[in-house]
Amino acid sequence: MGSPARAVSFLTDLTSWHADTFRPDSTGDFDTTALHGLRITSSTSGRMMCDFPVDKRVQNRFGTLHGGCIATLVDDVSSGAIVSVAPHAGVSVHMSMNYLSPTPGGQDCEVDAHVTKAGRTLAFADVEIRNKRTGKVTARGTHIKFIPPMPDPTASSSNIKMPPGAPKAAATPEAAEDFITDMINDVREGFQADATRNFEATALCGLRDITATRGQVVCVLPVNQRVQNRYNTLHGGCIATLVDVIGSAAIMTMNEHSGVSLQISIDYLSELPGGEECEATATVSHLGKSTATATVDLRVKRTGRLAARGTHVKFLAGGLPHVRSRL
Repeated sequence: MGSPARAVSFLTDLTSWHADTFRPDSTGDFDTTALHGLRITSSTSGRMMCDFPVDKRVQNRFGTLHGGCIATLVDDVSSGAIVSVAPHAGVSVHMSMNYLSPTPGGQDCEVDAHVTKAGRTLAFADVEIRNKRTGKVTARGTHIKFIPPMPDPTASSSNIKMPPGAPKAAATPEAAEDFITDMINDVREGFQADATRNFEATALCGLRDITATRGQVVCVLPVNQRVQNRYNTLHGGCIATLVDVIGSAAIMTMNEHSGVSLQISIDYLSELPGGEECEATATVSHLGKSTATATVDLRVKRTGRLAARGTHVKFLAGGLPHVRSRL
């Protein structure tokens, strides 16, 4: 049956495995590991399509595309689509993913992002991830981004702070392609073909101070350069990966196994600055016969300020033992 000790063991095994696979001297970072091999196949106004190889680096322990990597693809490719119709990529407000079926390892997936609305301050994008060989939809995502106003170009250059990811020209498909191409080139420069690291190794290396009680897991992750985005804050895809993994661990405090993901949603409330520590607290809010739900709060450890809140819904596969009690 599930227990706090099993949850601690689950996370400790992950971090121990990562200590063996992660190379401290590597020049790679979160995007480098998550996006290596991404190829643009089409870029038009409000839409971007890419192919992505599901190699062993981005697979989970089931041999399928990691849920956190799916969230990162939703984040980054939809940002590229938004750049085609907005002055820059903006910052995340909300992101959600529905996991419909496994995305098999050893094959290519197709990522199709299109902007559903681009207003003065908010942009909305939907993303489908499909098995490229069969066309089967394996995941769907939604991404809402805040688009702050661009600085006044007539102001003194010393006062201009261009947002990271801002294109050099007006919003066009070409600007969107440049945005993703620059990211891909950064990945190629940072990735070492002989590196033994993988997606979870990059996202979770350094996870520590793991404590678990029935229905809850708390741990700390340093926001070092490896997991930062271009704003020098904790990457939205890494936040989603924490919601995925720490939420799964919390479920394991009450259930024999953690199940498989059905849905992850995250509200991005404020930045988690680089150089700080992120404290993640996952609490099981529901445990039923076939599904479990965990809520994950991410805070700046030094100040206690809430930076993001995520919800993780998991299917507890039929025929496997589970605990029927609820919190």
